[in-house]
Amino acid sequence: MVSYTVIGAGLAGLSLATELHRLGVEVEVVEYRDYVGGIHALTPEVGRIISELSSYVSVRVNTTAVKIGNEVYVVWRGGYRRLGNNAIAATGFRVMTMPELGIYGERPAGIYPHHAVLDMLHYGLLPGKNVVIYGNNTYALSLARELIKHGANVKVVSPTEFSVKGEHGDFEVIIGRVRYVRGRGRVEKVLVNNEWITADTLVISMFKPFNPFPSFRAVGQAVIETYDPGIVIESSRIMAKELTSESNEFVLIDSDLPVYPGNRVSRDLRRVIISCRGCRVIVNDKEYVISGDASVIELPDVDRVSIRRVVS
Repeated sequence: MVSYTVIGAGLAGLSLATELHRLGVEVEVVEYRDYVGGIHALTPEVGRIISELSSYVSVRVNTTAVKIGNEVYVVWRGGYRRLGNNAIAATGFRVMTMPELGIYGERPAGIYPHHAVLDMLHYGLLPGKNVVIYGNNTYALSLARELIKHGANVKVVSPTEFSVKGEHGDFEVIIGRVRYVRGRGRVEKVLVNNEWITADTLVISMFKPFNPFPSFRAVGQAVIETYDPGIVIESSRIMAKELTSESNEFVLIDSDLPVYPGNRVSRDLRRVIISCRGCRVIVNDKEYVISGDASVIELPDVDRVSIRRVVS
């Protein structure tokens, strides 16, 4: 059976590697950091799962994948090798850029992407003393809690309401948008809606799925816009079954919504993930309600399936 290389040792990569290992497939995991967990590193309940998964598979840390021309290589200190098509990207979310978010002003020191602050905390460093985190997700909240443990003053700014309102423990959650950054040399204040907030640090914790290797199949938040760790794990289970399926029969899918792992799935699996926050969908003649940002759907045992969003 083909062996696989998984790029990324976050929740998705470790889940996929563990599932492939359980199915008797040889697998290696590469991670450019010197620790595992990725964006879930600060989430206690997910951290326990990551610790358990790490005991089943070995991870080559301080090892990265790079694309040069049309080829992708695994690179480590003192060596490299070319990757074939038996690689799966588990690279997770990317942080949205300030132009994407409509944030204007100076670009002083003290503006950090979420992942950079994760690395700082891992090495016992603080990005600043008075921190504004811009994010509308659980990762922003986990980062705020961890920064407070290390002595920082933190405010979380969210462009949309999510699971918290007003005060949340030792930090405030403000519903609004970061509009402007001002500072000479270092961040001095941040404009949220029409109010200036004094801060020396702005952390961007707004995310988009990111697969830097589009020729490779991908799992988790590299391709699915979800904050649900259960969906991330399920995407890895689906991919593992797809990779090891010996069936030559498939279900073809015609959908007007994003469907993971694609528009063709193995007939003996018939499980897909539909991304659509709070949607109602019709799968052939059966209606489903997607309560979160994505749901796992069992497809009927037929040759073709139509998936349509119900428009009220």
